[in-house]
Amino acid sequence: MEISRKRFAVVVNPRGGTRRGLEVLEQVKPVLGAAEAELDVRVTTHAGHAAELASTMNLHGCDGFCVIGGDGTIHEAVGGLMEREAPGTIPLGIIPGGTGNSVCEHLQCSHPIEAARRIVAGTTQPLDVVRVTMDGDVAHCVNIIGWGAVVDINRTAERLRWLGPPRYALAAVAHILRAKRRRSRVVLDDQILDDDFLFAVACNTKFTGKGMQLAPKAEISDGKIDVVLVRHATRLQMLKLFHRVFDGSHLSLPGVEYHQVRSFSIEPVGIDGLNLDGELKGTTPVSVEMMPAALQVFA
Repeated sequence: MEISRKRFAVVVNPRGGTRRGLEVLEQVKPVLGAAEAELDVRVTTHAGHAAELASTMNLHGCDGFCVIGGDGTIHEAVGGLMEREAPGTIPLGIIPGGTGNSVCEHLQCSHPIEAARRIVAGTTQPLDVVRVTMDGDVAHCVNIIGWGAVVDINRTAERLRWLGPPRYALAAVAHILRAKRRRSRVVLDDQILDDDFLFAVACNTKFTGKGMQLAPKAEISDGKIDVVLVRHATRLQMLKLFHRVFDGSHLSLPGVEYHQVRSFSIEPVGIDGLNLDGELKGTTPVSVEMMPAALQVFA
């Protein structure tokens, strides 16, 4: 009797992160080949292409929609899948090919071979998706939604992309030394905070940037958004926060607030940019709500 072969759509971003997408594809092909999996490989050619493919590819009979790229590629793929009629029926496979790879770090599969093995094994778990509404526009995130100093840091890190992973640390230190507070109303479920803030980050995963364990209590299937807020902090306190964010011990520092909620919003004075899953896109005011188990991910 003929055994049905697994079929996977594989979208590769050749320009994301360290620009190793095609190299990573060749690295994992033997793992997928050993399982006699059929691959429908598509290589992205422009910004937003992964989202287009995720929303329009014929995935009938497909065992998974897989991406090779960084957090930005995952963000696009999730956005595309969420446009489908039944997004939770097609498991998402993530093979790291970026710089930060925060989602893979959370899933503890930061090596491409291990990620490919999990995809072939076929075990999945629910993946919460965060719905982000900005002046009528809607986006979907699985990593972070950042506002304030974290956006300034990411903007500088993008200009330093040629440095590779160290760019996050350099950008963070630069902006810690000149961080500015922003007046805003922040609503956490039903709790209203009117104050000046240095930054707010809503997390679905434990990690952001390169190995920064910003939300150590976060889980991708608990139906909660982990929000880290800092209102008042001296430069020395911010430097301590940055030093301790890599092991998650920053939560014990004065001025660091940690909330687990199902929705939140930010309404600052003026219009500010946002960091959505590491991508600089969208502006405030912003409203965010959790969509529990909206997708499935190989894990």
